[in-house]
Amino acid sequence: MKKKMVFVFTMLVVSFALLACGGTEENNQTRPDKLEEIKAAGEIVMGTSPDYPPFEFYVLDDQGDRQIVGSDIRLAEAIADELDVELKINATDFNGVIANIQSKSVDMGLAGFNYTEDRQKVMQFSEGYTQESTIGFQGLMMTEETAAQFNSLEEVEAAELTIGAQGGSIQYELAQKLTADAQIKQYGTLDVGLAALNEGDIDAMVVATSSAEPMLATFPDLMILPEEKFNLDPENLYTQVMIGFPLGEEYESLIALVNEVIQKAIDNNEIEEWQTESKALSLEAIE
Repeated sequence: MKKKMVFVFTMLVVSFALLACGGTEENNQTRPDKLEEIKAAGEIVMGTSPDYPPFEFYVLDDQGDRQIVGSDIRLAEAIADELDVELKINATDFNGVIANIQSKSVDMGLAGFNYTEDRQKVMQFSEGYTQESTIGFQGLMMTEETAAQFNSLEEVEAAELTIGAQGGSIQYELAQKLTADAQIKQYGTLDVGLAALNEGDIDAMVVATSSAEPMLATFPDLMILPEEKFNLDPENLYTQVMIGFPLGEEYESLIALVNEVIQKAIDNNEIEEWQTESKALSLEAIE
């Protein structure tokens, strides 16, 4: 009996050792390189929220079908061309883009991303490819009637307004500095928030003015408060716009290639050209 017990115990120890070694070997396996996976698949999947002109927005083509265009789309196309693959676009709201990056449902996300410490915990970033401060600022929109009541940000803060912002965005974080959390309403898309502002459901909307300005043609009773008094990011902490990638070492070679494409587009003034063209296209689309 004693010999049998020793044998069984020894076999159990050996079994656990083998399982442990197997687990270690599996954990130490290197994940497939994402760049090579994309090339093999023949497509790169981009996540975006197409409500943010001139970066990404909808237009109608000649057949009346909606197409996603914008300066971010042009940059994504340049990346796909460099890889010699097709560009596949996965369109959601802004929070959906972040969720898809976290779950690795997309290879990259272009949605006017700015760096924050919280976002760094759930995604990686490319080099910056544009400065929001060169085309606009982080500001406020109100109806002209409401705006006439305020001469400073301090007055806005004291008024305890109901303020809207796009969910998950930098603008939501900035809204938290202006009013209590209970007074903030989050919207999936910019146009829905501005419609709520126009209807009087909220008192103000925090916006990136480069994207909000084209909307003034749709909402003529709204206005952007002047930058000299109502700039919510005077130190330009949120000015760099970047591409987001899922976490993981397997994305390193993809990010390195994307950074090369970005630098080439900056050097050739293509980023600026794409933004100018996209801004004109967004105004035409809204009209």
